[in-house]
Amino acid sequence: MHYGTFNINQAAGIILCSDIVLGENFYAKGHVVRQEDIVVFKTYGLRQLFGVEFEEGDVSYKIALHQTAAHICGKGLGYLTESDGVCRIVAAQDGVFVADESRLDKFNGFNEHFILNTIPPHSVIKKGDIIASLEITPPLVTENEVDDIIFRLSGNDSLLSLSPVNDKKAVLVYPHLLNDEDENRHFTAVVMKLVTNLEGLGLDFKQEISSRYDTETLADSLFDAFAAKADVVFVLSPLRSSGRRDVVASGLAMAADEVVNYSLPQIGASDLQVGQKAGCKIIVVPHAYDMAETSAIDGLIKHAVFTPHLSEASFAHKRSVPLTEIDPLPEEHMGRLIMPEGKSAAGEKADIGIVVLAAGQGRRSGTNKLMTADKKGEPMFMRAVNAAIASDAKPVFVVTGYRHDEMEEWLDRLDINVLYNPAFASGIKTSINMGLKSIPSSCDGAILLPADMPNITAADLNKLISRFDRTADKQLCLFTAKGVKSNPVLWSRSLYDKADIVPENAMTRVVFAEHADYTKSVEVKDKKKLLDVNFPNDVKLFADN
Repeated sequence: MHYGTFNINQAAGIILCSDIVLGENFYAKGHVVRQEDIVVFKTYGLRQLFGVEFEEGDVSYKIALHQTAAHICGKGLGYLTESDGVCRIVAAQDGVFVADESRLDKFNGFNEHFILNTIPPHSVIKKGDIIASLEITPPLVTENEVDDIIFRLSGNDSLLSLSPVNDKKAVLVYPHLLNDEDENRHFTAVVMKLVTNLEGLGLDFKQEISSRYDTETLADSLFDAFAAKADVVFVLSPLRSSGRRDVVASGLAMAADEVVNYSLPQIGASDLQVGQKAGCKIIVVPHAYDMAETSAIDGLIKHAVFTPHLSEASFAHKRSVPLTEIDPLPEEHMGRLIMPEGKSAAGEKADIGIVVLAAGQGRRSGTNKLMTADKKGEPMFMRAVNAAIASDAKPVFVVTGYRHDEMEEWLDRLDINVLYNPAFASGIKTSINMGLKSIPSSCDGAILLPADMPNITAADLNKLISRFDRTADKQLCLFTAKGVKSNPVLWSRSLYDKADIVPENAMTRVVFAEHADYTKSVEVKDKKKLLDVNFPNDVKLFADN
């Protein structure tokens, strides 16, 4: 496809990128401009149109919506595209809307042109309710884009589905510590709120089981609930759980086939625990459930109830729960406030960002070298990432490209910035430009660290940073071994437009000669420090160490 601004006289056949309203005339996104349309446009004074030309391999957004929606919709859901160009996903029967929020977030990161918005997962809905809307923003997308979305969706159950509201036998288990009036009053308050919040989901609270507050007795009570053919067991604790070795958590682990969740990132109500025994779900309700803001808790409880088989991955991306009120600190306590150390004053250590370049294919090594594992099972590129994180450089950006999804599995557990470079095959310069554009303006400079240098450590990177003078206008710092320049390279902000890495034939070339006047070097005695893995022997050397 070719986007552009077209002279009105040459606009016939152009596809409109957005709706145009001219008096009583309406031209929708995707409309193919005709000669009679041009006459109307001219009468309203239009001299140019922004649109797109169809090319081989393109498909209209309506076809793309149809193909994508067919893979998104699961049981009990249908879809249709209305006149506004948005695909509505609709309940074909009564039930509960089932979706995994982490998967919804992931879908919206697949392609910036594909947008999916849904109602809150696990809402009770009626036949005919619209539960989601899917939009594709341009009038055309490529067949490759649609194929890519469908491929990504093909490795799992349908993204959206409908679960019928069937009766589920729910059993309440009370592990009593004191069994006094206050404890029973607390249990009652929790149950009342729980039943109210889960109303309409088909949970039939038919049975209650009392237990002592000790691990083995609680486990026995859970086995009693399983024997009673419970679909869901709710455990109410007399105390807030302090972790996996607590009484309730230990009892859950003893009775369940699998515990998939031990905590929730919510102040005061973190002790949500979830397990399963065959087809039965076991849910430990947070002790402070009756007093807490429970939208996040209820969401995960509903997810546990309606997900056929739970796994730790189902709860891996629990969102931080916001505080519901702004509560000012009393004035008399302000004098006790502890302030963290501020940023370095001018003239001291520089603020340096770092870009780890991990997008390449590594063809000369005969394999994807960056994913080659060491003896500990960690891929090579993570050596560079870990060194960057442990160094004084902040923030850390990792530019990925080839085999991005595999790398993301490792990077997802870290609080760093991951940038995907779709043009990685065009060369490392595209990754350098993407990384440096992302470095915040508060940084005095940035380090470019190739991910195929597994022996570089945080201490090495800090030596580069210590050589950098934040008061100098132009500056470049790099490593040398017996006079031969080597990566990584630290560039001052004023030189980002010229930034590059040291080429592999630096030994036979004059490297960065134009920057000689402001280049500083850090001499390295052990050349192994600067190992740059490029060839099969290098890869084997890394894997064996």
